[in-house]
Amino acid sequence: MLVHMESYPLSKIPSCKPIIIPIKVKDCDHTSIDADTKTLKETFKQLEYAKPEVFNQDSDRDTILNQLLNIRETSEFTKDRDFLLCVIISCCGRVNGCFQDINGVDISVDEVIHIFNTENCTGLRNKPKIFILQTDDLSISHKSPFLFGDRPEEVTRLPTQADSLIYHCSIPGFIETFPWSDSVKPEKKWNTAQGSKFIHTFCNEIRKERGIDIHQLTFKVNASMKEYVDDINSRKLQEQTEELSKNLELPICTSQLLRKFTLCQGQKETEV
Repeated sequence: MLVHMESYPLSKIPSCKPIIIPIKVKDCDHTSIDADTKTLKETFKQLEYAKPEVFNQDSDRDTILNQLLNIRETSEFTKDRDFLLCVIISCCGRVNGCFQDINGVDISVDEVIHIFNTENCTGLRNKPKIFILQTDDLSISHKSPFLFGDRPEEVTRLPTQADSLIYHCSIPGFIETFPWSDSVKPEKKWNTAQGSKFIHTFCNEIRKERGIDIHQLTFKVNASMKEYVDDINSRKLQEQTEELSKNLELPICTSQLLRKFTLCQGQKETEV
C-alpha cells in the first residue's frame, strides 16, 4: 500500500534568496572556487530565485558567523521565503563537520545550522533548510607517517536538525592539478575551469530535474559522480614511489526533512 507523503508548501515559483559562502583559505589551491560561484549564480537565476547573497572570499570566522546572524534576523531570507538554501565552498579541517575561514580557522557546520534552527530562527520554522558543502578533504594528500600511526582518528558526525538537509562533497576542486601518471587519459580528467565536479553536477541536475524530490535529486547527482570517483580512486601518480592516502567517497546526504521537498517546481508548473 502506497502512503502519500505531505510536501512542504511552496509558491508557484519557489521563493528563495540563496546564500553563497566561497572562502579562499590561505595556502589552499582555489582553482575552481570562482567558477563554482559563477555556476551557482547562473543556476539560481535560471530557477528564478532572488539574487543570492555572496559572502566576501576573504571572510574570517567572526565575519561569517555575524553575517549569518544578521541574515537570520532579516525577513528577506527567512519569513518572506519558502526555504533556506546555503552553499559553502571552502577547505575543511581534520574533523568532519567543519569548514575553514580565510585564516584556516575551523567553523563547525553545526554552528551554522544552529543559527537557523527552529528555536533560534522562527522565520524558518517548519521550512526546509538546505546546506550544500563543497570542501577540500585534507586526507586527500601525500602519505605522511602520522597518517598511519597509532593515533586514533578524530571523527564527529555531521549535525542534523529537524527540517534540515546537509549534502556534503569532500573531493577537492583542485584534484586534477595533482601530478597524475601519463596513464591517466586526458578525456577522463575534469576541466577545473568549469569549477568542482560536484557543484557543476549538482547545478546541472537541478536544471534538468525540475520538480523532483531533493532526495531523488541527490541520488541522481551521486549516480552521475560515480564514474568520476571510481576513476580518481584508480589513478596513480607520476612518481611510482609516491601514493595518495585517498579513498574518495560519493557525496554524502544527511537529511532530517520531515516532508517531500523540491528545490524548484516542474517547468510546466512555473509557466504563466
